[in-house]
Amino acid sequence: MSPRYRLVDTAGSEVGIVEDERATIPDGELVVLPDGAEAAVLEVYDDEDGREGGVTATLVVDVD
Repeated sequence: MSPRYRLVDTAGSEVGIVEDERATIPDGELVVLPDGAEAAVLEVYDDEDGREGGVTATLVVDVD
């Protein structure tokens, strides 16, 4: 099973949870959104308190 990431937009609203084969995803990388579009990662939050739902990290993405 691939790692799961929570995606949130810059306002803090959840975009969705996605699976990605990468163990870590740094700032600036592209991720595929639940709708199939791609978005750039602006920030990564990987503290254990924010890992609800079994996610590896929470990624702030640039969705227009």
